[in-house]
Amino acid sequence: MKNKNILITLLCTLGLTFFSGCKKYLEVHSDTQKQVSNSFKTIEDLRATTAFLYATPWNKFNDYARTITEGRANNVYVDGVTGTISALALFAENSNFNELFQTWGSLYVAVTQADYIINDYVPLSITNGVDATRAKGCEGEARFIRGYSYWYLAMLWHDVPIIDDPRQYVLNTLVPPNSFEDVLQYAINDLTIAAQTLPATDSKGRVTKYSAEAMLARVLLTGADYAMGGRFSSDYLKRNGASSNAEMAQKYFDLAKQACLDVINLSSYRMLDNYEDIWKVQTNNNAEVLFGYQFLPGAADYGLGNVLNNLSFNGDVTGNLTGGSNVFISYDLLRLLVQDGAQSRLRGNVFIPGQNYAYLGTQLAAGSFTVPSNSKTKCNIKKFVVGSNKDTDGAAVAGNSGLVSPALRMSEVYLMYAEAIMGTGTQTSDATALENFNKVRKRAFYLNPTAYQAYTLVTRNDLLLERRKELFYEMTYWPDLVRRSFYDMDWTLNFLNNKLKDSDPTTNFTNYASYSYTYDPPRFPNTAGWDNSPRVQAGYISQQVVHNLPAGSYVHAIGSKSNIWALPYPAAEINSDPNLNGAPVPYKF
Repeated sequence: MKNKNILITLLCTLGLTFFSGCKKYLEVHSDTQKQVSNSFKTIEDLRATTAFLYATPWNKFNDYARTITEGRANNVYVDGVTGTISALALFAENSNFNELFQTWGSLYVAVTQADYIINDYVPLSITNGVDATRAKGCEGEARFIRGYSYWYLAMLWHDVPIIDDPRQYVLNTLVPPNSFEDVLQYAINDLTIAAQTLPATDSKGRVTKYSAEAMLARVLLTGADYAMGGRFSSDYLKRNGASSNAEMAQKYFDLAKQACLDVINLSSYRMLDNYEDIWKVQTNNNAEVLFGYQFLPGAADYGLGNVLNNLSFNGDVTGNLTGGSNVFISYDLLRLLVQDGAQSRLRGNVFIPGQNYAYLGTQLAAGSFTVPSNSKTKCNIKKFVVGSNKDTDGAAVAGNSGLVSPALRMSEVYLMYAEAIMGTGTQTSDATALENFNKVRKRAFYLNPTAYQAYTLVTRNDLLLERRKELFYEMTYWPDLVRRSFYDMDWTLNFLNNKLKDSDPTTNFTNYASYSYTYDPPRFPNTAGWDNSPRVQAGYISQQVVHNLPAGSYVHAIGSKSNIWALPYPAAEINSDPNLNGAPVPYKF
């Protein structure tokens, strides 16, 4: 965590126009308390405050957390073996990486904002006469954001501090982490309350009870996987009314299934017909998005923009709002998408040479953008790239694409339902599970429907692969691998260390992390677009993924090593709070 001055700075990002200064407010003088008590007299006041939960905290997270999760999962590639993405893919990162610092800070900004809304602003507004049901709906928004944030903190760092009262933290910034299982429980509790207090519908962009149920399902499945590995403590099991980890796992699978069913059967959320359409500014907050980072189209103000137009193939795509990116899709994932044959999903995710995008490059003489052949050897990421100012009806400007970044989508709900039905098994032929799984598959083939074939049996590996292809660059595949490690550590280590191919040369689970490639279908038609792929880069050092926790130890302890469960704490956090290195402590629920 940061020192008092930094935390005060974070609190200032709330944009609380009701107060003359965040520092004075934190000091809790009588004058500032009077200002607070004179605020939040209408539901509009309160909703203006919760609106900040959707944009400002996610500005840097939207960029840096993707670098961490997609690099770590070997979903992306850059030339050279010494840069940040290569280091993450090769498990060679260190605590000084800015990406770790910014991601950690972004999540705790969101947590802190949510804390104040839950602890202070909602009770105050009710005291001031605001309708309690509507005020509690605002609390639900804050609890959704806090639960969402703690899930990411737990999946990236495992044991982290639970800060539910920023005032107490300001008085004592030396705090130990709480255990992973307690952070998970905290997120489940928040999301459960959010589902109970949020409205079934709201204005576009705001979360609803079904958003909370979808996110709750994601966290419950994480807990089910942890229980499948027999990892919950007896205290956790007792607190949750389970006699064993096996019973806990089944309970969480059942709860996740019901949460998904509610979203599928009772809400108005649905998948769009064409995968590509999700990633257009014109479809911001479309029916598929249960939660998105609400960046402001056309805004040049710091913190309100989406920088991901910078993934573009070149400046022609964006009208020179950005240049061309040196971040590409990885060999392993591109091979999966190409072999899969689903054209809508492939085009929506990747710039493939020879493909034309009629809705991009409309400012060009040709009136559209065609990905050049014989220009690059690797393929740029298409997802999140929206084009020029003209392409986006004025939404895209320098430093801001104007796209609301989808962070929780309906297709994931369908896949989570299938996973919950599968439960502790390794496959399922359940009719409803297959129906939902195949909905996602069929949509991926929107542009070439005759190539689609429905699955009649879905395995655990099928689900993992489908999630990787469907949710590429959406920060889920690395957490998926962490979840797999909870109950199948040997498989996860063998996959990450690229050993599964040794026993099965045809496996789809290769992991040529930071390997280069060439894919250009117009240039290499006789070899299905590939040439000399994959190939090792100069200076390449094989990744060493390990999980070694001595008996009675913990993941961040000296002598322990698990670069699956935990990234290093940011160096600045350790410097300001050495207690982070201590053993995790139970949270008092």
